[in-house]
Amino acid sequence: MSIMAGGDIAAVLGHPPCECSVDPALRSHHDRLLTVETDVAELLELLELAVTWGELDYSHAPVVRPSRWVDFARQHSWADPRRAQRIFTLAADIAARFAAIPRPAALTG
Repeated sequence: MSIMAGGDIAAVLGHPPCECSVDPALRSHHDRLLTVETDVAELLELLELAVTWGELDYSHAPVVRPSRWVDFARQHSWADPRRAQRIFTLAADIAARFAAIPRPAALTG
């Protein structure tokens, strides 16, 4: 999937122009998140990110953090707002659960 410059993807998807305060460095991931409702590949990417959040170091990755996903869903327009809310709430819950699982010292470095 090619990512368009900030805001363009919203118009293509039928979303009103986005006025959220996302960090410009996160705009590409933000725009990809706008597609999870209609793009199964992006939905799977979100779920993979959620599952691996506690395992991998994303501290320098240009991604919207799981702690912001539920608010992200609330701040944007969707074809089915309830479904979008379920997607992001589920993904945030998965990330929180996996982040809370203690890892053996051998895996933590």
